[in-house]
Amino acid sequence: MRSAMVDHRSKVAEKKRLIMRAKLLDAAMRVYADHTGPGPVIDDVIREAKVSRGTFYKYFDSLEQVLVSLGQELSNQMTSDILPVYDVLTEPWQRAAVGFRVFLVRALLDRKWAGFVTRVDVWPHHTLVAQYMAADLEKGKSLGQFTFDLVDVATDFLMGASAHGIQAIREGVPDPNRYMDASVHMAMSSLGCDRRTCDRGVAFSYAYLKSWASGELAAGRPFWALNMNSKDGRLFLSHAPGFVHDGCGGKTEPSIASDS
Repeated sequence: MRSAMVDHRSKVAEKKRLIMRAKLLDAAMRVYADHTGPGPVIDDVIREAKVSRGTFYKYFDSLEQVLVSLGQELSNQMTSDILPVYDVLTEPWQRAAVGFRVFLVRALLDRKWAGFVTRVDVWPHHTLVAQYMAADLEKGKSLGQFTFDLVDVATDFLMGASAHGIQAIREGVPDPNRYMDASVHMAMSSLGCDRRTCDRGVAFSYAYLKSWASGELAAGRPFWALNMNSKDGRLFLSHAPGFVHDGCGGKTEPSIASDS
């Protein structure tokens, strides 16, 4: 009986600890997403979280530790969010195109997230997104779909381009969907893909993610992809990418079926 009581108290204490830690991390993200001017300090975070400085130091040694923890959690969470729709794809060029575009789509739909990830380094090489990207690039290279020298350089290049794309979309571009199309095309081109494959990547990634976001695919959707009736959601769904080359001198409408 005594052992059961101790175990219950330990579980309650651990739950409270996790809740407070999550509260501090969420406060840090809000502060960084909305902050202008000089970088935020610990006082900004504890004021946002409505906790004491002593409480902050029970969980973190510094603001940098908060940012590293939050960055890794957000990156891993993002990867977990998209795995149901991403991991069923088998062709590396499809995975590269969809993986690159989906981060830009989230920037359009979730400005708070975009505001944080563009201010700090959230994609170190040990995160899930970096591991999946490197594996896809290696497989694509072995199949002759991609051409590059070093996988770590290719990974760094794509992650850097993705971060800058997220920042641009958050700050505002004239036509977010065309910006995403051009970004995906350039990302594929940087991997050594020919024009036809780049075009297919643009068309397929949009059509596939549109079907996912609109609920046509069976794969589940994370919270940030649920409200497609918002202004930005309707903007994304209303896009009509240009025609893509069919490889025979003609052009065809982009579709999922023809490239799956």
